[in-house]
Amino acid sequence: MKNLNAPQPLAGGSPASRFQTAKAMAFTLALADPDLLEPELVAWKDRTTSMASPELEGCSGPYDRRDYGISHDGRLEVDVGGEAIFIFAESSPCDSCEHFGPGPFINLRDDQGNEMICRTGGVTCMPLDEWTSKLT
Repeated sequence: MKNLNAPQPLAGGSPASRFQTAKAMAFTLALADPDLLEPELVAWKDRTTSMASPELEGCSGPYDRRDYGISHDGRLEVDVGGEAIFIFAESSPCDSCEHFGPGPFINLRDDQGNEMICRTGGVTCMPLDEWTSKLT
């Protein structure tokens, strides 16, 4: 996971306003990241108030958010002034899958025109039916 550190933009103010400003800054940095097409916030922690999302029962180490974020496809961690951390994952429907490289499956048609799902290279094919078509 990529890590970014940013300074807290507010020197004063209430903890709630500082957190909201930190959150806005984290989203701005996530939107500017070239590896995230559509960043989705999957975890955060406000260290000044100890508030966090999601609640992690039985997991309270210094890296609990990071471990959760990694297990939920977190790609970017933004730490704002040591006061708040935000973890972002990719949420795009992959309109431009070239961004992420080729996948392991392709759709092909057999000689009769039936659509098949195959491992890349055209081997190990399976006919697409109502159930398998939902997987692609």
